[in-house]
Amino acid sequence: MEIRRGTSAVYEVAYHIVWCPKYRRNLPESAQATVRTTVLAVAQARGWDVREMEVMPDHIHLFLSAPPTESPTGMVKILKGITGQTLFASHPRLREVFRNGHVWSPSYYVGTVGHVSEETVAKYVRDQKLRTVGRPSKARLASSPQQVGGSPLVEEL
Repeated sequence: MEIRRGTSAVYEVAYHIVWCPKYRRNLPESAQATVRTTVLAVAQARGWDVREMEVMPDHIHLFLSAPPTESPTGMVKILKGITGQTLFASHPRLREVFRNGHVWSPSYYVGTVGHVSEETVAKYVRDQKLRTVGRPSKARLASSPQQVGGSPLVEEL
């Protein structure tokens, strides 16, 4: 995965997202192609990077990277909403199969993907108190305590 840069963040965030048609019904091949092109168009318009995508007859797997300002729930809502509208517009016969205007099941799966293991992150967080790089020295804190409400923030170390 590559590090990406936004206006206010440097990030390396990717998601594995899976969702299914309602009642796990199969989509015809022409509808699968529509889903594929629609997802790519939405991702490009929003600045998301589709790493991999597989549109199966009864579910969609998507691996994409997006800025940290985007929530996974928001991305899924956008993708399911726009692909559903596009499917009904370009394949009107789907309305006979998917009644009440809903192509997609309301549920979905999302998992985060990264190059650092869970154990590595846990160890890094656990060992923070042992780190000295980037921490102010004890002498500097003791010589200039900040006052908040009449009492020093750092009284003694």
